[in-house]
Amino acid sequence: MQIPKAAELIADVIRRQIARGDLSEGDPLPAEARLMEQFNVSRPTLREAFRILEAEGLIRVRRGAGGGARICMPEAETAARSFGFLLQVRHATLAEVLEARAFIEPPLAGRLARIRTEDDIAALKAHIAHERATLTDFATFGLATAVIHELLIQRAGNVAAALMVGMLDDIFRRHVAQFVARARPDQLDLNRLALANHERMVERVEAGDAAGAEQAWREHMIQLHGIIIAELGETSVIDLY
Repeated sequence: MQIPKAAELIADVIRRQIARGDLSEGDPLPAEARLMEQFNVSRPTLREAFRILEAEGLIRVRRGAGGGARICMPEAETAARSFGFLLQVRHATLAEVLEARAFIEPPLAGRLARIRTEDDIAALKAHIAHERATLTDFATFGLATAVIHELLIQRAGNVAAALMVGMLDDIFRRHVAQFVARARPDQLDLNRLALANHERMVERVEAGDAAGAEQAWREHMIQLHGIIIAELGETSVIDLY
């Protein structure tokens, strides 16, 4: 059994304090001398713990007079970048990313239909109106097709699922940009199809039809997968960067 190093144990204690809310954004950590006494460690060990937490984006350290370590709240963007890089290293394909989203998103559409509020419906309808207005502006509409996925995920109210899909969002947006940049002759027809699919999902959500919303979004994700893969092929994630 591998025994954690002292620096890793210290980092874990501080990490738990952040997660529990005992430490908040901007809070200073005690002075080094006090922490060394608290944990009964040397200055090099404590600074190694600081380096671990800095690398994770959980603290920032300023040296010199008036310096010290302060808490930073973790950002989803940081995790997304790390996850995106890991997918590149593992040679994940665009098809796999689309499949992963197809597993996660349709049940969220169903969930949103069950818990929808007037504000949710207003936000979805406003976005649909934006899509209609930009139907022939291919670049703008392409970005809007990515945004509706984000809107659905945020409004569905499942934090874990939102974070998981959010880590795939940069890849999703990059494939949309590459797809639109190819200027297909049938792009307007594809835009009309996407808009119709989005409208159908929103209608089912507004009606409180969870099964219908889930099915509508699943069919859309299947169509999206087929169209994108037919155009871009088995593109690896790293090829999108």
